[in-house]
Amino acid sequence: MKVKSFERIGTYMDSLIENNRLAGCSVQVKLADELVYEYYTGYADVQNKIPIDEQTLYRIYSMTKPITVTSALQLYEKGAFLMNDPVSAYLPEFKEMQVFEQNERGEYILRPAKREIRIRDLFCMTSGMTYDGNSCPTEKATGEFLKSLYQEFERKSCPTREFVRRAAKLPLAFEPGTRWRYGISHDILGGLVEVLSGERFGDYVRKHICEPLGMLDTAFHMEEEKLKRLASLYTYQNGGIQPRTDIFQKNYLLRSLCESGGAGLISSLSDYMKFASVLTRGGTSKDGVRILGSQTIELMHRDHLGALKPYMDWPVLSGYSYGLGVRTLVDPAEGGVNGSVGEFGWSGMAGSYVVMDPAKQLTIVYMQQLVPSTEEDIHPRLRNIVYGCL
Repeated sequence: MKVKSFERIGTYMDSLIENNRLAGCSVQVKLADELVYEYYTGYADVQNKIPIDEQTLYRIYSMTKPITVTSALQLYEKGAFLMNDPVSAYLPEFKEMQVFEQNERGEYILRPAKREIRIRDLFCMTSGMTYDGNSCPTEKATGEFLKSLYQEFERKSCPTREFVRRAAKLPLAFEPGTRWRYGISHDILGGLVEVLSGERFGDYVRKHICEPLGMLDTAFHMEEEKLKRLASLYTYQNGGIQPRTDIFQKNYLLRSLCESGGAGLISSLSDYMKFASVLTRGGTSKDGVRILGSQTIELMHRDHLGALKPYMDWPVLSGYSYGLGVRTLVDPAEGGVNGSVGEFGWSGMAGSYVVMDPAKQLTIVYMQQLVPSTEEDIHPRLRNIVYGCL
């Protein structure tokens, strides 16, 4: 569907293809329960000239996180845990954590953490756990940990509970609750869902979110027939688009490394819209399928960082703070954002992007497959164009 006033969205997306910025991309825009714009452009597979279309599947990477958070919040609504409970009450391996601290000579030393990681720290990325990198010893240790998992589980999937047990041995980058740092916290949250529900994490997501909403193309593990619909992954190099053949591509050819609550799902444009639009409208679908209560969704997109907001220093998120697993717009003027306070969502490493705006009853889902994604350039422009169409 193409509503004329929204056609500038497609014009912008076409320009990304024409200027060799992307191989292909797609978008859906909903206002209330009406799909007001849908557009597909470019290729899912450039080499074989397979176009992006309604059947294309995507690695959504960190857009898995809002689905994981929703799964955990369903259990929260059942009284399975409290936000300020220590994680170790349910995952005992997190009882006695070590944290890195710099001494007066600038050397990193390990000491016992002064307080335990709380469940809210997992939601809010204030646990002290990181992703891999080189900026601190915890990032380096996490990189070695993930590398060892890839090597050990190259031909089989690592169980979520085993991932969590091993991750608990990693030292923390800072005292829990004192900073925001993006990392594997939501993978641990997936393990919590598994323990509290008594179900394998992927089974829980399928039974309690995907099947009720009719998301039949969303899963951690895809059968070979569906994987034929998976878009190829590209990178921008030497002024053009080149296919990636490294682990980012290979990881999904047969299975995801594990049922990663942080980054493991494959999905389609329309499937993710089914999920996101339900959160926008307060947790219950147009057909009466309820996945969360409206008060819980309000809690999800409140500002949970407060004084810790300066630690969330990504330029693309200027004007935003962080809620329970989602960015949340708190200062449109600071970020130069023409959206509404309380707009929330997240993005994925390959450039997928979701906007949920309860005030305007607006939902945007955008898909592409590029690593690095250049999201800091594409996403704000796309968002501003869509809001400019209202």
